[in-house]
Amino acid sequence: MHWKSSQIMNNEAMLNPKARWLLVAACCIMLLIAGIWQIPLLGKKEEVRHMEVTLGTTYQNPFTLEGEWEDYGIGDPYILRFDGKYYLYCSTKDKRIGIKAWSSDDLVHWKYEGLVTEEPITESAYAPEVVYWNGSFYMYTSPAGKGHYVLQSDKPTGPFVNKTDNLGFTIDGSVFIDDDARWYFTHAKNGGIMASSMSDPYTIGPDKQLSATSLGHWTEGSMIIKRNGRYFITYTGNHVFSKGYRVNYGVNHESPVGTYKIPGNNPILISTADDFNGLGHSATVLGPDLDAYYIVYHNLVGRSAEGPPMRKMNIDRLVFNGDKMSVLGPTHGVPQEAPKMPVFQDIPGALPSTEQWERIHEDGQRQGWLARTGTGDRYTGEFNFVTGAADGAASTFDVVFAYADSRNYRVARIRPDAKELTLMARADGKETELATKPLPAGTDLTKLHTVRVESDSTGTKLYWDNLLQIEQGDLIGIPGRIGYQWTTGLQPELHFTAFSGEANGSSDREAIKPLPGTMDAVHGTMSGQAAVRPGIAPDGSDAVLLSDAGDSVSFPVNVREEGSYLLAARVSQLSAGATLRVEVDGTSKEIKLDKALFAGDATWSKVPLGTFALKQGTGWLTISRGKGEIALSDLEANLTQAVPEQLAVKPNAVGLVNRFGGMWGWSDYTVSFDLTLNQVSGAMATVLLRTTNESDHKDQVKDGYMGYALAFGMDKVSLKRNSYENSMEAASGSWKLAPQETVHVTVKLRGASISVFTDRSKTPILTWTDPNAFLVGRVGLSGTSSVWTVSPLSVAAWK
Repeated sequence: MHWKSSQIMNNEAMLNPKARWLLVAACCIMLLIAGIWQIPLLGKKEEVRHMEVTLGTTYQNPFTLEGEWEDYGIGDPYILRFDGKYYLYCSTKDKRIGIKAWSSDDLVHWKYEGLVTEEPITESAYAPEVVYWNGSFYMYTSPAGKGHYVLQSDKPTGPFVNKTDNLGFTIDGSVFIDDDARWYFTHAKNGGIMASSMSDPYTIGPDKQLSATSLGHWTEGSMIIKRNGRYFITYTGNHVFSKGYRVNYGVNHESPVGTYKIPGNNPILISTADDFNGLGHSATVLGPDLDAYYIVYHNLVGRSAEGPPMRKMNIDRLVFNGDKMSVLGPTHGVPQEAPKMPVFQDIPGALPSTEQWERIHEDGQRQGWLARTGTGDRYTGEFNFVTGAADGAASTFDVVFAYADSRNYRVARIRPDAKELTLMARADGKETELATKPLPAGTDLTKLHTVRVESDSTGTKLYWDNLLQIEQGDLIGIPGRIGYQWTTGLQPELHFTAFSGEANGSSDREAIKPLPGTMDAVHGTMSGQAAVRPGIAPDGSDAVLLSDAGDSVSFPVNVREEGSYLLAARVSQLSAGATLRVEVDGTSKEIKLDKALFAGDATWSKVPLGTFALKQGTGWLTISRGKGEIALSDLEANLTQAVPEQLAVKPNAVGLVNRFGGMWGWSDYTVSFDLTLNQVSGAMATVLLRTTNESDHKDQVKDGYMGYALAFGMDKVSLKRNSYENSMEAASGSWKLAPQETVHVTVKLRGASISVFTDRSKTPILTWTDPNAFLVGRVGLSGTSSVWTVSPLSVAAWK
């Protein structure tokens, strides 16, 4: 797109020392004069300036890796992060034995590691997942879907050895370990995900269905993560050969087996396009910067010569906003920003490099090392190590952070004899114990363990083996160095050590957002007095308030392809009447948020802002306050296609139930048709409007599309909002139609509003404004019946 965004030019760098001194003096004089004459500089609106958006290192979906199963690819991908590296595992092709793996340092470049097991029970091994705990790697897989087995290894690359008999349960087993070190197992089922407690890595208890985790039919590919006190579960359905194979998520605050709420932005992964469809069976993994999360999933390529599905691996960025989780994507075929790497990373080993590390405490009592690179006041640090066994009651091993000098720093202290983890602060040479937590039962300190520290203005969190153990809200982040120290007698091994300048999801704001797509306002860069308002958005997520002159929020974006894009903003009802300005790709438009654009009594509405011509590539999209107060939840950008002046559409039979015609990118249009009732019946005639992501398969939900269904009966007209398994009647109206009677119907779709007229009335028989509208999509018919005759649909551009 090559948007030439403004940059702050560092002219000072081009001046000699004398000239720089004169420039500083001149600036001081100008500021003094401004103060004397009380020039209102602070109240003056200034142009918001941004550095040019560049992708830097890139990757592109889907991946093709060395060593993939021939004529099968990578299906059901799972990524384990261990000791700073990533390990990818996938399903085994039917009738083959063994499980393949790959390793990576950055989630982009992958090295084939070969077969990590050749156990006979791994023939046709489905969806292997690997968990590290206390020195062992446990692999869970369901060979050919015939129950589950647990294999064990001392290394992520195997060899994995079978350790159990058949444990039963259906496919796609996944393990989650909670902060209290309790284990849980989930697996697939028709009608929803099933969950069990585990007493140890090899023993799975009775299962029960998790509430609300059904995709309306067969549901599989589950995984649970915990973030900021919330449990997020992802799951997939309905059939691997369905174009509408997709990923949903749920969230709860109680427990991994509690009651899940299904947010309204589901599904988070779906595409039924001919060149990219069947997206599913995802897994979630922490990124190299220790703050960002990524979702790995497969797409369907076709059917192999032997019958199994052929699939490819994809990775996209995940972002979070309270209870809301979103995918920046799905992306394919266009370069995307690669995962960011840590600011500092190293494997110190037995003798750390003096270029990277400085030796401390050479006093015969303690010893240790400090990284020469220091953090800012916001950071996440990760420390991997083996402390070794205790040699006495006084032995301690410290993870050091926020190190200013020998009298001022913080530590996460491990006491090997007591098996305790303590957060401590040292100020002016005096140590204060802030919190202590026992290590999980059975912890073996001769094995590798991990401490992660997250610290920023909201406090400090301390994780042990990725389990949150200590949270100290008043211990805010301060700059300093990181490192290790231990008492003489211990002989620890120092492994992968790193830190980034991000914490608690701060990197979500930095991520470049792909378009088409949706962006939460809190994931933009705010200027002026723009402020986050916690929990006020319709789904309980955070929103941004623009209330003063100069308030704005800007997003770095990456446009997939050149074209006309319809932008829409979800804003609060209190924003009605306000104006905002959209600046993108050199175009600036001021838009009034007319009250007529809002959905009745809804507290929030998705309001169209107009179409914008965007070029392919990177740039900035900025929303600024004009007049009034604007509460902004999120922005949506859809690629549009021109609606013809007049076109007769006869929807084609493309599946078992529903037929579609036209273009996905159609926005505002009218649809006209003649409707004839041939005989008395309770059957309905259904016209489909603004549909996208259509799919039809015998083993998925019947109404496999996202859009609206307008159903006509003898005495009732109803409008249904449909998103695969989630369907609701939005509005209805009354009419009377006699047998052999024909009526001409016109449906007007403009923005978020839908109105239905007949040639027998000047007023609409049904009208509705959707607060969370589908704004683009094509047309179609649902079902076939001799009761009704529907003429070809006449579609015309809105005038």
